[in-house]
Amino acid sequence: MQSIIGNQPAVNDCWNQIGVEGDRSCPELKTVIHCRNCPVYSAAGRSLLEREAPQEYLNEWTNILAKAQSEHSVTQFSTAVAQLTETISVMIFRLGGELLALPIRLFQEVAPPCVIHTIPHRSNELFLGLVNIRGEILMCISLEHLLDLDAIAVSPHHVSSVIPKRMVVVAKDEERWVFTVDEVSGIHRFQLDELQAAPVVISKATEAYTKGVIRWQGHKVNYLDSDLLFYTLNRRVL
Repeated sequence: MQSIIGNQPAVNDCWNQIGVEGDRSCPELKTVIHCRNCPVYSAAGRSLLEREAPQEYLNEWTNILAKAQSEHSVTQFSTAVAQLTETISVMIFRLGGELLALPIRLFQEVAPPCVIHTIPHRSNELFLGLVNIRGEILMCISLEHLLDLDAIAVSPHHVSSVIPKRMVVVAKDEERWVFTVDEVSGIHRFQLDELQAAPVVISKATEAYTKGVIRWQGHKVNYLDSDLLFYTLNRRVL
């Protein structure tokens, strides 16, 4: 069975049929243990978070506000409703003492650490080597080196038991890369007008890859320029 919200595409909720919430007949459970570790489950979550608000929903609230407010107030509320749709979903993660974020649509998987196989005469500080993620060989890079991040002692405020050091798989078009992170803090949504200019105190490399700064739980989060990130990796590694 698939669920449909408004005119949004159907979501494959196989976890309710053959997964942990169903009859557990899915053969992938032997490998992933729980549906939340499965790429299908992750993809479904990303599609729900990234979907646009249905036009019927916006129209309904516009009509409700129009009945309750004066013409001047309606204009203000309509503008506010429109601004609420200008949001972005990001994955926040930590490298050393820096909190970083990338659009959630780029993330394909968060996997446990695995062996990085170096390649003679190719591996370096940026391109670490190859890793095996679910039977697929992918290139692993050092995001710390690319962003020129120093090995900073972890602040107690950054310590969390959400997810320990992990490997993250990101993809854009046909490119897929793997990098390690010290902590994943989960998915969060922000309004675009919450992005602040990057401060001059951050490193020059990090500044070049930072589109703006987000405030999250009292901490600064550098929102990275994914287009520049993938362009640089394609130019310097491939």
